[in-house]
Amino acid sequence: MAETSGSSGTTQSEQTIENHLNKARASISKKEIKEAIGDILTAIDFCSCNKGNTKQVRHGKDKSCHLKQFVNGVRSKDLDAIYDVANSPCSCGFAWPSCSSPKHLEAIDLLTESLETEGHYVSAITTGLGIIRLRPISAAGYCRVAKTIRLILKLEKEGKKAKRVNPKIARTLATLEKDAGLTTARLYIFMKKLVQAGLNNTSEKYRNDAHDEYDQILMRMAHSLKLQDSLRDPAAKLPLELLRQIFSHLDTSDVIRSLRVSKKWNRIIKHDTLLWEEVRLAQPRNPGNRVFATWLRGHQGVKSLTIDEVSGFGLSAKRLYMLLFGLPNLQCLIIKTAAPHRCNTIQELDPAPSPSQKLGLAQLSLDGYQAPVSLLVQLLDLSKDTLEVLDLVQTGSMPERAIEAVRMPKLRSLWVDIDMAGTSTEEHVLRMPEIVASTPNLEAFCLNGFQLEWTPGQPTPQGWRQLKHASFGPAMDIEAHTQGTILLPRIFPPMTESMEKIEIMTMNPVIAHNYLFTVMDGAEARHPLHSQEMGLEFDEGKLPKLPNLELFRSRCAIDVGLLGRLLAVPAAREGSLRVLELAVEQRWAVRQRHLWCPVVGLESIVVPAEAFVWMESEKIEHLGLYFFNYAGFAFQYGQRFNGQPFLDWLDKFPALNSVSVYPDWPGEGVMPFIGKLILHPRVKKIFQDSLRTGYEWDEACLLAVQWSVDLYHCDFNVPYGPSLFKNW
Repeated sequence: MAETSGSSGTTQSEQTIENHLNKARASISKKEIKEAIGDILTAIDFCSCNKGNTKQVRHGKDKSCHLKQFVNGVRSKDLDAIYDVANSPCSCGFAWPSCSSPKHLEAIDLLTESLETEGHYVSAITTGLGIIRLRPISAAGYCRVAKTIRLILKLEKEGKKAKRVNPKIARTLATLEKDAGLTTARLYIFMKKLVQAGLNNTSEKYRNDAHDEYDQILMRMAHSLKLQDSLRDPAAKLPLELLRQIFSHLDTSDVIRSLRVSKKWNRIIKHDTLLWEEVRLAQPRNPGNRVFATWLRGHQGVKSLTIDEVSGFGLSAKRLYMLLFGLPNLQCLIIKTAAPHRCNTIQELDPAPSPSQKLGLAQLSLDGYQAPVSLLVQLLDLSKDTLEVLDLVQTGSMPERAIEAVRMPKLRSLWVDIDMAGTSTEEHVLRMPEIVASTPNLEAFCLNGFQLEWTPGQPTPQGWRQLKHASFGPAMDIEAHTQGTILLPRIFPPMTESMEKIEIMTMNPVIAHNYLFTVMDGAEARHPLHSQEMGLEFDEGKLPKLPNLELFRSRCAIDVGLLGRLLAVPAAREGSLRVLELAVEQRWAVRQRHLWCPVVGLESIVVPAEAFVWMESEKIEHLGLYFFNYAGFAFQYGQRFNGQPFLDWLDKFPALNSVSVYPDWPGEGVMPFIGKLILHPRVKKIFQDSLRTGYEWDEACLLAVQWSVDLYHCDFNVPYGPSLFKNW
């Protein structure tokens, strides 16, 4: 038969075969099996392997010789026997065709399915074996024969259970026993060994093409039959060191599941001390004290334990004691929960630790877990000589009192964030002298949800000489017990040249100016603008110098001149500054009117490219601006937005790759502004809160995808604190 190529790249014979197979499938769906078989045989006649014959030469109706050959091959202990049988002529002398055409294979597979549907089970088996003859390295034939045999055995078993005989099954079993000596028991063995041979013949030993869905089905069949090849360890040939390295990248829950894979894996995992140094439990269930004690005894080498959701763990005073003192090498404990109402409230450890008992914790992190002051004091006192990192996020009432009560000389990082739901900053008063005295060697702090307190005569805290990171959250306030309008003395330790990151996310200008610009001249407080206003001298040399500053963020508007003194030399000009976010308009009504503080007014519209000339730097990678709209001086909700001065400012920074923009009540014009940011050649990431849903957001996202820009919606309270420090 001559073959011509069709428009779709398929040959004419392949298209003809596909047409007949489609007709056959339609007939099968109508239960017209005989018509379907006729169409399938016609389709096979059109295969290119027919070599010009009008009809495919076929084996005679009696295929017992064909079946016996495979039975004898299976009985052989040679794994390659079935492959040799498939490539040999039939014992009757008939030369079976060999063809690699997928359509030919598909046609015979469909023929086998049709015969099985009609109840011609013996013919279905011999036809399935014909698929193996056609292409022994394909899993299709092995799957089809095994499926038919499994159906026969299933129907025979159901008949016995119902105490009734299925005539077709009885006739099939009798024929198989007569022609090939296959009793019911031997038929099952034949199926297992044929699947075993299929795994061998479809392996890389004989084929190098891609596997298909039949290979997956064959493997599942082998697994259900409990064949050894399907249960082989995929990592059996890997060196022990490499296998341990693979296990080290798994989550602890996956490691625990891996214990059940095999005795070898169980032994490797249990005896790998490094693997159990860091344990992370996602949502552990309540194990019971006896099981938990057994687990502790078997994992004495654990150094870091993280429980991502502790609410279902049943953490009690006794179990917490077991955990702390049952893991002698524990250095890091992280407990989290999103459902604190489902956790037990622990007042103190049970039993109470003796005075000689100490913990070796270097990090203690509680996130969402409600811990009373009494428990926190106990935990901090037990770890005070070793603790380096303390994170207390939404831990309940008065964590500041626990910190004030225990001196921790080695503490480097402190993050305390109060849950503000149902509370106010007035309920959490932070006394800075006591905090500094308890943490003299701190290098990083993040505080949120507190009210800072100052009383007359309170000295300026001394310490934190190695401080590098300072972060004030958006919910920070200040209270001073004084009369009259005064310049508040410095309530924080003096900044040093070691500062690398400063975040002032509160919009309270008193806190911002006190931390950044207030200096002490003996017992007198001095501020550059206050001194100028009062006609007093101010020593510029006492302002902090920040040569190592990498990140500066402020949601509080600060006088342009003061910013220049703080950041221009040497942070910006000498290249250490990488991240800069500023506010150009004050959005805080100063509640404590008796505290002196400069407030940027509406008349002071800051155009960045003009006001921040000193800020131009080749190293700045991220720029951000808060509370800006250059459409006019009368800021009113709903007016047209203009952000062009910000776009002009971007051209001053050749290393820029990301921006954050939080306009002042953006109205019409925001979408074009965001679009211009997306099209800016240097901008690759945009953080904004103006577009979130709707048509404009969808259009902006589509444009961002086209220009390979990451566009994010971030709420006004943008991330701050330790996580940001680590990212930048």
